[in-house]
Amino acid sequence: MMTAVGDILPPSRTSFEVAVAAGMSDTLPVPLRQVMNPLEAPESFLPFLAAHFSVDLWYSDWPLSRKRMMIANAIPLARMKGTRQAAIDFLAYVDGALVDALAHPTRFAMGRGIVGRTPIGHPPFMARYLVKVETVKEPRAFVLGRGIIGRSIIKASARVPLGRCLEALKVAKAPETQIRVDFAHMRPVTFGDGFTFSDGLTFGRYVDRTVLS
Repeated sequence: MMTAVGDILPPSRTSFEVAVAAGMSDTLPVPLRQVMNPLEAPESFLPFLAAHFSVDLWYSDWPLSRKRMMIANAIPLARMKGTRQAAIDFLAYVDGALVDALAHPTRFAMGRGIVGRTPIGHPPFMARYLVKVETVKEPRAFVLGRGIIGRSIIKASARVPLGRCLEALKVAKAPETQIRVDFAHMRPVTFGDGFTFSDGLTFGRYVDRTVLS
């Protein structure tokens, strides 16, 4: 138990010193232990806690439970920055999933080079990610007057989830690392997949990609 300030004043204390000591000894009804605990703090305190723990990824529309977990895990996440696990962990907070990753320099992609997709120069500080995230089309996405072959009458899916995944990967990477992100997590079915028509797959159907190529 902390000693009251008035208890340590000398016998020669003045009335002013007694008054000041009494003011310094007030027990304020501030639950400090609770406020500093991200799992128990009032919701209104969470943005201040996020700043206190140097949280780098934060969105005000997150569920309350996600905000609390981000603050609670801020220090362990910071220690993992620059690793593949950091990309996995940060993506999880924005509903993204890391399907595959390729860090350069790496071995030459013999027989797998695709023009415009497979890097040949092997940049020294480059990481490529294949990310899967669910996107939602915006409401009232129908556009009149554009139903022409070769032109879509539907607007593209909302880009907010993609932008948040990019931000999560920027936070997760090392400062000197560059990143390239591929969100095309599905590809057309080919004969090389070994499927048969009895599997219910037909030409024009898509399957999940599992590796960067």
